[in-house]
Amino acid sequence: MSWDSYRDSLLQTGCVDKAAVCGLEDGAVWTSSPDFNVGPGEVKMIVSAFRNPEPLRYNGFLLGGVKYLYLQSDDSQMQGKKGSSGVSIARSNKCVIIGTYKDGQQPGNCRLQVERIRDYLLQSSY
Repeated sequence: MSWDSYRDSLLQTGCVDKAAVCGLEDGAVWTSSPDFNVGPGEVKMIVSAFRNPEPLRYNGFLLGGVKYLYLQSDDSQMQGKKGSSGVSIARSNKCVIIGTYKDGQQPGNCRLQVERIRDYLLQSSY
């Protein structure tokens, strides 16, 4: 299964507006929606925030050039919001799965789908 198929699986649920899968170590973008320009530097900042989210609590974070308000995180997931849209991020052993939602899509459903892909990858030792 290619990385594009994981992205497409997220998008086909109707719960995710844009999606990306990126490397945990270097922030490299393995696949992303055509109009979702996630940068390696943005991904690296997210990955470091899984260990220490304090900087994001005050400043928010950029993802795909969009600034999100940090809502909450733990060692395996992070949530952000911008108006009525937002982002759900989950990490596996080797990658970060990112899904955004827009007005009219439910944040919880986006999170569920992103974490579903993460759980599958974890079961596959990835």
